Amino acid sequence: MIRILIVDDELLQRDSLAGFLRKIGYQVSTADSAQNALAYMYDNPVDIVLSDYKMPYLTGTDLLKEVKSRHPSVILILITAFGTVDIAVDAMKSGAWDFLTKPVDLDHLEDLLKGVVAHLSSKEFNDSVTPEVDTEAFIAQDPEMLKMLEQARRVAGSLATILITGETGVGKEVLAEYIKDLSSRSRKPMVAVNCAALPSHLIESELFGHQKGAFTGATDVRVGRFQEAHEGTLFLDEIGDLPLEMQTKLLRFLQSGEFQRIGDNEVLKSDVRVIAATNVNLEHAIEIGEFREDLYYRLNVINLEIPPLRDRRADIDVLSEHFLKKFSQREGRTGIKLSGAARKVLEAYHFPGNVRELGNMIERAVLLCQGPEIQPEGLKLQNSPGAGLSSGKLKDSVGGLEVDLIKKTLKEANGNQSECARRLGISERVLRYKLQKYHLK
Repeated sequence: MIRILIVDDELLQRDSLAGFLRKIGYQVSTADSAQNALAYMYDNPVDIVLSDYKMPYLTGTDLLKEVKSRHPSVILILITAFGTVDIAVDAMKSGAWDFLTKPVDLDHLEDLLKGVVAHLSSKEFNDSVTPEVDTEAFIAQDPEMLKMLEQARRVAGSLATILITGETGVGKEVLAEYIKDLSSRSRKPMVAVNCAALPSHLIESELFGHQKGAFTGATDVRVGRFQEAHEGTLFLDEIGDLPLEMQTKLLRFLQSGEFQRIGDNEVLKSDVRVIAATNVNLEHAIEIGEFREDLYYRLNVINLEIPPLRDRRADIDVLSEHFLKKFSQREGRTGIKLSGAARKVLEAYHFPGNVRELGNMIERAVLLCQGPEIQPEGLKLQNSPGAGLSSGKLKDSVGGLEVDLIKKTLKEANGNQSECARRLGISERVLRYKLQKYHLK
């Protein structure tokens, strides 16, 4: 039986939680202070500590540090008032499993503990087994990247939502997979949804599903991505492009775990760990009314920012070798190398498309290389957004013309994106996508 220690200086809160947890089958003990909790744990085994943050003498964060030092296998969940959420988030970065806000939602607590129990059972079964994680999933040598990956490893076991930020092409989905593989849900699927790629009128059906006949064309029942990812991980890419109406429904799900299919009155539940990603500045989006502030704080429990490749040049050479090995083996050309001159070109390049651009560049160079070494001329570099105008390729030329037109129109509109979109005859959402695509400020 799982043993839980409740730590709270308020008797009513202790007794209320203890009674509920005993009722649903847990072995529960209580302590009225962090000091007494540590004394109890000295003589008694504990699996989970459920602790209030604000207590006299030693806070919940102080208790967390002591528990992690003395009993590293114990899971600690922090309970906090709304005003101390930022403190709770910092505590999670230090190793707390998750946090709950007062008043505690008992249904949410029960679901949270089920996840912890599953993790503890999996850990006990596989305690001496190294997790089956792709060691090549995230190649890094840069000190800041290694620090970020260490933080990702620390929070992988939590059920907390994670927000991954960074430019297009830095590897946000790769990092999400990395976190999933290190979590207790590693054997469950990770369902990925690109919010920017879905038409607005289809997003709700894609995420939550619909009933037969809910709308024209709904000929069958559709299972949404939240239900499909049950007991697994849902990766919401480009979350900054989610329409406001859907942001409200996403917030409701994150708070309750409940949703409804379109055309159905039945309330469904799904146990999903959500990882979101964006290349949009969400704080700016909040300021201009395009993103809900309450959803931002719900998603941004843990923030992992991936720096652009140009800011982590120590990774360029090791990533180049990784892609060279990968693509040369795939094509049966394992003798190909990067020349010294080609390496210098790559090290000096600004990589507007980040890691994705480097991978595409090396793949193309391997395919077209006619000798034993890849030379600088075999690398397709893009010095500016409109650099493709002289390449003779229609796609590149059109892209260059589009950039020039957007720049010209944005200048004429005095930087007003709404007016610029109106003059171009496109939506603001499409304009934002193109500004990001071409790295225009």
